[in-house]
Amino acid sequence: MIYIANPIYDAVFKYLMEDEEVAKRFIGIIISKKITQITLLPQEKTITHDDLPIRVQRLDFIAHVTEENGEMSKVLIELQKSNRFYHADVMRFRGYLAKQYMVDDLPIITIYLLGFVLDERFPASIKVGRQAVDLSTQKTIDYKNEFIEKLTHDCYVIQIPLLKKPLRTKIDYVLSIFDQSLVISKDKEGRKVLVYPLQVEDEDIQKIIKRLESANGNEQLREKIEDEEYLEKAYQESLGKLDKKVLLLEKIAEEERQKAEQTKKELDEEKERVEQTKKELDEEKQRAEQTKKELDEEKKRAEQTKKELDEEKQRAEQEKQRAEQEKQRVLKAIEKMRMLGASDVEIEETLGIKLKDYL
Repeated sequence: MIYIANPIYDAVFKYLMEDEEVAKRFIGIIISKKITQITLLPQEKTITHDDLPIRVQRLDFIAHVTEENGEMSKVLIELQKSNRFYHADVMRFRGYLAKQYMVDDLPIITIYLLGFVLDERFPASIKVGRQAVDLSTQKTIDYKNEFIEKLTHDCYVIQIPLLKKPLRTKIDYVLSIFDQSLVISKDKEGRKVLVYPLQVEDEDIQKIIKRLESANGNEQLREKIEDEEYLEKAYQESLGKLDKKVLLLEKIAEEERQKAEQTKKELDEEKERVEQTKKELDEEKQRAEQTKKELDEEKKRAEQTKKELDEEKQRAEQEKQRAEQEKQRVLKAIEKMRMLGASDVEIEETLGIKLKDYL
């Protein structure tokens, strides 16, 4: 077991990263690139909030890195660490990044080490990469352009509380130095030291562990940690209260937004129901009109059939009358011929009839 200073403290982490060999290895492992040269830029300063001095630590590096295709490039690496979530921190991160775009024309890589859980849906270590894609074919573009390189950047986010065992990859091992379950104890002194139990053969990680081991015995560094704890407590008491108010206001605003969205959703659903009802009524009206049309056509056909039947009946009656008249005419002729003494045979031959059909 090895006793190492806890790099969750800004003072310890800055001490760790001031060693250029360690910084090359630590950052190179996170971004998965070989760093051939690195320089830490001085940018540490103190800001004031309500007359309370708060140290804002920024670690910026100029680095020469070897890309996957073997090309060398010079980049600005912005590394920031925050142990607790305050909205002021978020705005500081955004504001500082915007400032870097204004004053430096190097491509930027950002690394955020967070001592809090940003979002449990994400893993402990995240890369948000930039990638040029042909929108027509959706194919990745491998070559680079200076304009695009300087206006976009890769971002790496580490959620320290979500770091878990077992350790599988090199980045898992290097980030294990932040594992707060390794603190000697939860009291004030115990939090400053981690008991690192792993036997690591990797030369890069050994360098990082040795640097933290030397930090554990550094009395000046221990005093800085004490100052940091005092400032962190004051920070919590000051900005923590403000942040709670901000969170409360955001919560109220979010609830109002959700209510508005729910109301809009209900109104949209009601509108859809009204439109659906109107559509159904229109369809029902169309069906009724179609039924009426069919009934009218059926009635018209029935009237036409009745008319034709009446006409047929009329023709039949007329035919019957003509037949009766013809019969009476033939009977009169028969009677007349008999009166003249014609025989039945003569009558049938003369009139062209069969007497049995008339008598």
